[in-house]
Amino acid sequence: MTHHLILGTAGHIDHGKSSLIHCLTGSDPDRLPEEKARGVTIELGFAHLSLSDVSATYEIGVVDVPGHADFVNNMVAGVGALDVALFIIAADDGWMPQSEEHLHILNYLGISNIIIALTKSDLCEDVPFSIEMLRDELQDTSIAEAPIIPVSSVTGDGIDELKLTISQHLQSYQGQQDHLKPRLAIDRIFSPKGTGTVVTGTLTGGSVRIGDSMIAQPLGTPAKIRYIQNHNQSLKQALPGMRTALNLPDLSIDAPGKPGAKRGLTLTTEDCGIPSNTLDIHLERLARPIPGIKPRAIKHMETVVIHHGSARCRARIILHDRKHLNPGEDCLAQLRMENELFVFSGDRIVLRDGSQQSTLAGATVLDAQPTRQGFRTEARAAFLRERASQPNNPAVYIRTSLVRDKVLNAASVLGNHPFHPDTIQQSCEQLVAEGSITRHQDLLIHSKWWKNQQGEAEKSIRNWHKQHPDLPCMPSDDLCKAVGTPANVADLLITTLAKKGYQITGQGIAHQNHRLTLPDDVKKIADTIVAKLNLSGLNPPNKSDLINTPAEDQAVKFLIRSGQIVELDAKIVITVSTLDAATKKVKEFISQHGKATASDLRQHLESTRKIVMPLLEHLDTLGVTQRNDNFRTLKM
Repeated sequence: MTHHLILGTAGHIDHGKSSLIHCLTGSDPDRLPEEKARGVTIELGFAHLSLSDVSATYEIGVVDVPGHADFVNNMVAGVGALDVALFIIAADDGWMPQSEEHLHILNYLGISNIIIALTKSDLCEDVPFSIEMLRDELQDTSIAEAPIIPVSSVTGDGIDELKLTISQHLQSYQGQQDHLKPRLAIDRIFSPKGTGTVVTGTLTGGSVRIGDSMIAQPLGTPAKIRYIQNHNQSLKQALPGMRTALNLPDLSIDAPGKPGAKRGLTLTTEDCGIPSNTLDIHLERLARPIPGIKPRAIKHMETVVIHHGSARCRARIILHDRKHLNPGEDCLAQLRMENELFVFSGDRIVLRDGSQQSTLAGATVLDAQPTRQGFRTEARAAFLRERASQPNNPAVYIRTSLVRDKVLNAASVLGNHPFHPDTIQQSCEQLVAEGSITRHQDLLIHSKWWKNQQGEAEKSIRNWHKQHPDLPCMPSDDLCKAVGTPANVADLLITTLAKKGYQITGQGIAHQNHRLTLPDDVKKIADTIVAKLNLSGLNPPNKSDLINTPAEDQAVKFLIRSGQIVELDAKIVITVSTLDAATKKVKEFISQHGKATASDLRQHLESTRKIVMPLLEHLDTLGVTQRNDNFRTLKM
């Protein structure tokens, strides 16, 4: 079995990082003329190391980083996706300021698989003493128990033991998994003649094939892969953990006025997410000072520089519950960036000061697509604290998202996340089985909230009936507004209530036991109106003459809804008894004569045309009569 992994160096300047890589791999990682002239690594260097044991072969991409303090920004760009770090410390020099800063950076990035190479052992008179001194220096650090291998790039002493130690460290390491979420942070760009743009980086999260369409984020520029290389070998497919070169002829190289490929962009696929300009984070600071850098607090609203992958940008830092964060402390914070970055929840980032002279802190991204509003609320803190407790648990991300958003589409329950789609599906099923979320077709709903929604809806309907006993139902839109139900589950709420026995009509929803009633004072008015209409028969007053007060308006509407009076048109209302009597007379007259004109019926009913015409149209609508030219007959 072959595993693809990334090994990176760390350590103080002139401690022999590049020489050791040359000795291990046979390749000189220093490629720039200035680097060779000065003997100082300035840019990232790359090499290939192949190791094997009885169970596996390890194809290792090696990233050599600068050790000089002036080039820490380049160093951070090289160690963002390491599987194992080779910490270089010279036996004749010991622990130095840049050693400490590099250790801080590795800690902040969550890189714990570390081997210490004690270089220049041939220049040290007492190697065991140097090891003892180094152990004392490393007490209470994350690498206090890391293996220390004395080596010499000049004599070759210890090189075989170092290779063996690297192999042993990798035996229990599973390597990077394919989660169908490919990302490649671009760290080099060039354009061989006749080829077009070529970019390199470490591929993580997923595999890519020739012909795949990629997106250069945060530009949003599409590009198709023409060919792939790994350590100068052409491939049809690159796997997670590979140092990968991609030929992207559609993607131009960045130039003034023409954005294009450059270090700091991330190549990914369209369905992986969108760029971010705000991040909610768990911010951590180590207590150990970096020699030569005076410890100080991070201030609320301070400008810092974020390092993520090969990218960096300036950002304003918002501390959640304080004005300062001292060394050795941690807190929740928000980063408001000047430029967009492509970031996943769960990613690690490094924060340096605004002048980029010192490393301040590290952070885990808890939400890669937050809102800026409401960050300093207790509700946001509770949401982020739960995520911070298990930052690699997809079920926690899903559950907290539903606590916050209440309803989410199952196909896109999380945005900008590193988890395999099958893992998301399994986590959703687990949460449904636990009862913490409810699934309805393509929607995921927070169960407790959904139960409260139904309870609040029933309460709102009861209150509506109490306030409007004369109305048949509560309008559905008013119900959803009163309860605060999102539009995407409004119909589901109504359907759920219907299953509980509530009556649903085109006008709204009512409790099954609701009966139309009027307040006593309005009921008296209604009785008076009915009596007046009964007395007037087919010569009623205009509807508008019956309504002179809000109470009379309420009474008339109630009488119409309850079927006690009939609205012939917008101006005419009569009682049901009057309508029944008139209907009987119309039927008798037409039965005797076979047919009748409106004028015949008006005279027979002893009414006016203003009343009889809407009355006859009403009878046509009821199916009692039908009109044939100027005559009406009974409808059989």
